[in-house]
Amino acid sequence: MGNHEHQAFTTTAGANVGRTPRPRRATLDNPASQLGRTYLALSESRSWLMLHELAAEILARFDRLDSEAAISARLRDLRRHHGVRVESRRRGGSAAHEYRLLRLTQGKSQPDMLEALQ
Repeated sequence: MGNHEHQAFTTTAGANVGRTPRPRRATLDNPASQLGRTYLALSESRSWLMLHELAAEILARFDRLDSEAAISARLRDLRRHHGVRVESRRRGGSAAHEYRLLRLTQGKSQPDMLEALQ
């Protein structure tokens, strides 16, 4: 057999049995996605939050345990792909960072990324 003949054969029958269906698109207001949970927890916070505090808030509100690494990745996604302004600063004299969403003045909204691309 050549190298190209060693392909795995997969079937889709029963692939999702017993699984919770994943959202097709992660939206900011969807608590079923990590992105949505991260955004909702951070957007409704009145203070700066460290990653472990944000994870505790997500667990308390949504009964889901998202890792600090996953939350950090979702914060990057919010900045890079969704146009959300996430501020970061060091807490005290430590190397640890804390985060909050930049509150926009009334009358302004987050940019629509589809409109920005046109």
